[in-house]
Amino acid sequence: MKRKILASIIGIAASLAVTSAHAQGRIALDNYNTYGPDVVYGGGANKMAGTTTGAGIQNSAAANGSAGALTWKMGFYWALGDVTASVGSDASGFGTSSFSGLTLGTGTGSTTTLFALPGRMTPVADFSVPGYVSGPVTLEIIEYSGADYASSQYRGHSAAYTISPATGTGFATLTGVGMSSFGVFAVPEPSTFALAGLGAAALLAFRRKK
Repeated sequence: MKRKILASIIGIAASLAVTSAHAQGRIALDNYNTYGPDVVYGGGANKMAGTTTGAGIQNSAAANGSAGALTWKMGFYWALGDVTASVGSDASGFGTSSFSGLTLGTGTGSTTTLFALPGRMTPVADFSVPGYVSGPVTLEIIEYSGADYASSQYRGHSAAYTISPATGTGFATLTGVGMSSFGVFAVPEPSTFALAGLGAAALLAFRRKK
């Protein structure tokens, strides 16, 4: 009798564990199986020297111009619910102000370095969204060349968008769904920002004198 009760308890626990695992929202860093949108080399004042604007990024030295061979890494910032209207703005495409209200994804499935085609990556593993029950999740995809986004000399990010994580036993929802194409850029040295600030201040002072 005791053995039957114990077996029943074990069975119920296992069933609850499976149900809980299936209820977790799952996404996968993948813009290959969605046929894009691609992560490309950006243009303008902060273009990576020697790269082709609009071409899909690659690790090869030839593709990365003067930067040489790089190991690009894709990750993301996220938040439960639709918070796209409240995230910060970042016109540069490589800053950090647009991550306001979002959390950096960490742990299993939060990054990938696997290329399928130029500009298109595939996941290492699924990412289980902490605390997810139902509804949308806000994402902002990041691409960077160094140990992390903040310290990378070359980087870029997507616009914020929403995605509905998978909760069943099927495949995880791919992040390419709803993502917009975005570029990577060369981040200016701090001294460049400082000079730009001084220039703006001098111009303002000159106009006031006039």
